[in-house]
Amino acid sequence: MRASRLVSIVVLCVVMVLFSQLVWAQDFKLAERIAAKAQKGEPLNIKVVYHNTGINFAMVLKRGAEEAAKEFGVNAEFTGPVEPNVEAQVAMIENFIASEVDGLAISNVSAEALNPVIERAIAAGIPTVSFNSDAAGSKRLAFFGQDLVQSGRTQAEILVEYMGTRGKVLIFSCDAAAAWSLDREKGVREVLGKYPEIQILTTVNTGVEEYTAYSAVENALLANPDVVGIATLDAVTTPLVGRYILRNGLVGKIKHVGHDLLPETLQNIKSGATNASLSQDPFKQGYLPVKAIYEFVVKGVPLQSVDTGVLRVDEKNVEEFLEKLEKGEPIG
Repeated sequence: MRASRLVSIVVLCVVMVLFSQLVWAQDFKLAERIAAKAQKGEPLNIKVVYHNTGINFAMVLKRGAEEAAKEFGVNAEFTGPVEPNVEAQVAMIENFIASEVDGLAISNVSAEALNPVIERAIAAGIPTVSFNSDAAGSKRLAFFGQDLVQSGRTQAEILVEYMGTRGKVLIFSCDAAAAWSLDREKGVREVLGKYPEIQILTTVNTGVEEYTAYSAVENALLANPDVVGIATLDAVTTPLVGRYILRNGLVGKIKHVGHDLLPETLQNIKSGATNASLSQDPFKQGYLPVKAIYEFVVKGVPLQSVDTGVLRVDEKNVEEFLEKLEKGEPIG
């Protein structure tokens, strides 16, 4: 009885969130200046604001935004703080609202900080969507990205495939307090928590600077030599953990599952240092928001969220993605 009641409460909460988002979308009124601009055929100015533009992963997002800008004839600028800095991101968005941009796509890593500024953008009649990271309660009109909790669950399930149902596990994140990281970690812990003989030691917050992050990885693994499984939550820590495993002759001794498909990660999969990594299709996450805002303003196409999915790359299909990388395709 208690279980069925809990399920009912969860379903009700999900329905309420979806309903509230639908109401927000229906209540949104496009600024007259933007509508007039579209009628005149003038190019829209869209800002795509990411939370960490200094990492290689961001370049794939940027490429997607630029491709959409070229295809649809809009001015789309991919921008944001070079390192995670919520205050700087908020300041940027506030400036964009004041300068009357025609559309905003925001990677929302902190509901507390960013949801109020998103609300101000919506109130100003600026079509505002989120991409890559979607904080709960935001009044954004649509989200383009991965179900992050589910990606964490999938990651943990794959890790269990390789390491079995017992042993010590470390989790690594380059920004453990960010919404995207908390969501993925939640999914990982949810699945691994089903196995009494799996012990999650801790979540290590490495930061994004390469030398500092690698040192954090090294220190954590030197302090825990009996670790048999590692889950990395992002494109910063995933190649670094694979690098450590290779350098220290730990291939096969530590099982490692990560996220995203940077070139080093693909090579680490090929060498066996990383067992698998999950792609969220960052090219689409950059492309789709620009496309959607353009079509909403110019053609009246309703804004609808798109789940960019979870794609597993492991020893069975890594060559396919290495070949795509050599051809210049946007892999990330």
